[in-house]
Amino acid sequence: MHSLYELGTRVELTGALALWLVILLRLPTARRSRQQKMLLMSAVGLAGSITVYLDPVTAALNHAFRFAESCGLFMNGWGVVSSALILDFVLAAMSRRRPWLVYGPMVLTIGALIALNYTVAPDAGCVTSQAVPWYSPFWWLLIAAHLIGTIPCAVLCVRYGRRAGDDRPVRTGLLLLAAGFTSSATFWCVVLAFLLARPPWLGALFPLNIGVTAWMMTAGVGLPLVVTVRRAAHDMSALWRLYPLWREVTEAVPYVTLDKPLPRVRAVLGGPRTIRLRLYRQVIEIRDALLVLHDYVSSEAMEAARDHIGTQQLPGEQVEPAVTACWLCTALDARQAAATPRPNQLTPGGPAHDGLRSEADFLLAVLRARALPAVRSFAVPPAPAEAARARPAVPDQRAPHSPPSRTS
Repeated sequence: MHSLYELGTRVELTGALALWLVILLRLPTARRSRQQKMLLMSAVGLAGSITVYLDPVTAALNHAFRFAESCGLFMNGWGVVSSALILDFVLAAMSRRRPWLVYGPMVLTIGALIALNYTVAPDAGCVTSQAVPWYSPFWWLLIAAHLIGTIPCAVLCVRYGRRAGDDRPVRTGLLLLAAGFTSSATFWCVVLAFLLARPPWLGALFPLNIGVTAWMMTAGVGLPLVVTVRRAAHDMSALWRLYPLWREVTEAVPYVTLDKPLPRVRAVLGGPRTIRLRLYRQVIEIRDALLVLHDYVSSEAMEAARDHIGTQQLPGEQVEPAVTACWLCTALDARQAAATPRPNQLTPGGPAHDGLRSEADFLLAVLRARALPAVRSFAVPPAPAEAARARPAVPDQRAPHSPPSRTS
């Protein structure tokens, strides 16, 4: 039991530190969304109620405040506040927010706990499980306050997590939060079971249960950070790899660029929003240049490119990028030769889905396709007029036709 308690204490301490770190990292983005702000406030409340149960924090509170020695009234009062914050978040998510209905009973509950602390066991000076039996209103009021806040929030997170559909990060984050709130509710059920049966091994589970709650909440609150970092890494990679294609097409069509281009290394340095904005601008400029270069290729040449790629037995996802790479090479050569552009009636290829990521992935596929032997072997067939001019004259080998003779 001692080793279980020590393990739980370490898990509890590291989980609380991780949860506070994630909350601090989420603060800048949570301010832009009211619901995210309220979710973060509920996480702050739960993190605070976990923190005050840490042994070093409890010792510091007992040393600093006489009020804290009164059966951990500071800890229990903060727990009621955190439950109120969680319940307020639930009602706000359901568009039924009533602050007075949440914070009014919160104040009454804290006042009742203080009153019970000083009247139920005045000799002990503290309402503990040893001094006060399980049927004391103090315990029932405290446990009810926590369960009323955490259980509805767990149900709400599960409900919206199942509605998230194909949005895996949102669904996973909500289910992790649901697991955290469920673990918090389980803790108070364990407290009730301990008050009723008093098994020592059950008391040793308290720190581990709190630590699991902290880590579950850390995972749920911190998942958007993981998604943001992952997306930023993908954007930086795409921005770096698209640079050669961007430079080539914008040198051919320089007026499509909006600002003075940054060096390749400096372009991938910055915050996630800055990197995404640069990638968005880069993709737009490449697309604009492709639209201009599209008029330097005839419809016949584009059809020839499609027919040529169709005979190469490439995977389906490589066909459109390879066709685009074929006509792009032809267009760049025509642009360099100062050919006259003519409107092309055929639509240039593109990604199957809209969106920055699909656009960037398609352009990266075009860049890779330009190195394929199938694309390098493509040659534009000559136009019919040019073919006629280039065809050598062949003398007529047939015998000359002589007119029939007339006999008199």
